[in-house]
Amino acid sequence: MKSNVSEIVVVERPEMKAIVLRTIANQRDVRQAWKEIENVMADHSGRLNTDEGLVFIPEWQWATRVETLWVGVEVRSLDRVPEGFETITIPAKKYAKTTVRGDRSQMDRTYDSLWKWFESVGFERDMTIGSYGYEMNRLIPVNPFHIPADVIEYFDFDIYAPVK
Repeated sequence: MKSNVSEIVVVERPEMKAIVLRTIANQRDVRQAWKEIENVMADHSGRLNTDEGLVFIPEWQWATRVETLWVGVEVRSLDRVPEGFETITIPAKKYAKTTVRGDRSQMDRTYDSLWKWFESVGFERDMTIGSYGYEMNRLIPVNPFHIPADVIEYFDFDIYAPVK
C-alpha cells in the first residue's frame, strides 16, 4: 500500500521575523495560543502572509522531547511587538521541506519519512541550540487552529526542517 507521503526537497528560505507566543507542546495549548495571536495580530499592519499560521519547533528539543512550541505569524519588522508577545528571527537558511495533507496517521508517516530521509541522503538536521524548524499551516479554506484537537481529522501544512 502506498503511503502518499509528499516528496522531500531542499529549499533555501530568506530570513523570517515572527511575533509569537510560547506554549506547551500539545494541540490544546497550541490552539489557545493561536486564538490569542489571532485576536491581537488580525489588524497588525506589519503582518505578512495572512493565510498562514506558524508553529515553531525548537530543534534542539528533539534530542529528548519537544516540550515547548512557539505559535505565531510572520511580520515585516519587529518594531511593533504587542505586550506579552515574543519574537523569533530565523536567519536565511536551507530546509528540508515536505507537505502533510491527510489525517493524523498521514501526519505521523510524513514526520517518520522526514527522519528517515535525513538518515539516508547525507544531509544533517540542524538540531543545535537556537535552531528552529517550523510548520506553515494553511488557514484557507479551513483554519486548523479553529478545530478542536480531539476533533480535527485533516491536516494541511508544510514542514520546514533546518539543514546544517
